Amino acid sequence: MDEDSQIKLTNDLKKISKKTVNFDRKNKSINSKVKNLVNKTISKFYSKNKNAIKDININDKQKSKKQRNPGIDLYKLIAMYGVVMNHLLYVHGADKKYSRYSRYLKIIHILTGWHNNGFALISGIVGYKSCGYANLIYLWLYVEFYTLGIPLYYKYIKKDQDITAFYIKDKFPIIFNKYWYFTAYFGVSIFLPIINKGISIISRFQFTLVVIASIGLFVIWRDIQNPQVDVFKMHYGMSFSWVFTLYFTGAYIGKYNAVYKGFKKYIFCIICAFIFLYSNYLYYKVLNNELDLGNGYYQRKIIEFLKINFTDRYDGLLKIITSITAALFFMQIHYNKYIAKFLGILGPLVFSVYIIHENNYIKKKLLFQHTFEHDPVNLSLKSAMILVLLKGLKICFYCMIIDYFRNLLFSILKIKQICVFLENSINKIFS
Repeated sequence: MDEDSQIKLTNDLKKISKKTVNFDRKNKSINSKVKNLVNKTISKFYSKNKNAIKDININDKQKSKKQRNPGIDLYKLIAMYGVVMNHLLYVHGADKKYSRYSRYLKIIHILTGWHNNGFALISGIVGYKSCGYANLIYLWLYVEFYTLGIPLYYKYIKKDQDITAFYIKDKFPIIFNKYWYFTAYFGVSIFLPIINKGISIISRFQFTLVVIASIGLFVIWRDIQNPQVDVFKMHYGMSFSWVFTLYFTGAYIGKYNAVYKGFKKYIFCIICAFIFLYSNYLYYKVLNNELDLGNGYYQRKIIEFLKINFTDRYDGLLKIITSITAALFFMQIHYNKYIAKFLGILGPLVFSVYIIHENNYIKKKLLFQHTFEHDPVNLSLKSAMILVLLKGLKICFYCMIIDYFRNLLFSILKIKQICVFLENSINKIFS
């Protein structure tokens, strides 16, 4: 290669290297611009939602540390245990397996028969301050996690192909009424921001009239329907009107914080305990046709009224009274800080017991077929009662263990913050 050619080649290589450097610089500048744009977008999103996310975190901490009453968590745990026990007794066959002890098994049913009223009350006690839909979105995702996750578990991990009958319905639990309480509460929750704003400004006298009127109208409205025809589509108590009635009552208790101190607390606890036990005693007598008030006209009418309202019906006036007095009683009790912390951990996991053990696949694969299938029939009364009670505890324990990991996953994925973002986005669309 001659000298001129070598010089020309060297110059060309220099030009190529300069172009390469320029290209790299341009590429770096483009990358930096993209990064800046992404960072600006993220910071813009964060700044817009920063206050809302900060508020929900502060609210959660306040609820758990200051505002949370351990008595409500205990009440919630006992109510959910009552749900499981009543399903074991009258859905999963305990009353048939140990039919000779049905008179005594009814005691368990009676003492825990206020469970459904209890959850509707709790919704009002803890939810009357909420004026948004973030909690409702979170509840929807909570339920969808199990309605989709459980069948997928059976299909792909257990390799069970016999799950197609409920698969589509489980994707839309409200449309297909998979969980009747969740369906009723979800419908009510759509109106709660408006209702809660009204609750925040209403006077105590007006609110007292609302609570008394709503309970009275509910009892009358339900009683005038034909027992054979559900005229008002109330599903015999399990309806919007039932949730509204108990929600108003719970909100009244929560707003005016019916927690006493000193001597008043003891007197109030004694009154609540007496009302609860005596009303359950009456319920037991009516349920077993043992209430004898005489043969007069009015006595017969009273007994007939009690039978219509309180026989195997948790939504009767007597059961509503027992659920209210039970809530007030548990709210008065003073709890050790370690017990309060323990109840605070279990409280948020309670609803999972209902969602999991009422799932079609769980009932079909585990509960319906195997709950009492292999248990001995010739058990003593004491053994039969203990066995049924322990099976209820076992179901609650397993469900809450499962939900502990679901709760941990939701915390890692920041599902609550996502729900706040979705609520803010929806508000911006309509603002």
